[in-house]
Amino acid sequence: MERGVSKILDVSWRFGVTVASNDSDNVAKSFLQLKLCLDDDGKIRNVFTEMTIAQFYKFLHDLEKAKCNLDLLL
Repeated sequence: MERGVSKILDVSWRFGVTVASNDSDNVAKSFLQLKLCLDDDGKIRNVFTEMTIAQFYKFLHDLEKAKCNLDLLL
């Protein structure tokens, strides 16, 4: 099954810090929650994800690299 490319309609995010957990190693850890609103051929859907700050910076780096590659094509 072939899947088309979704169009990003909106991006929203929240930054947070874990203040309580059953696992003491997770207390005081920062995280980022990301919500993407996508248009899949006229059908709107929301995609939610949560990542650590390190994962977010890796994601941001990958997006910047993709943008540079796209700019080379134009």
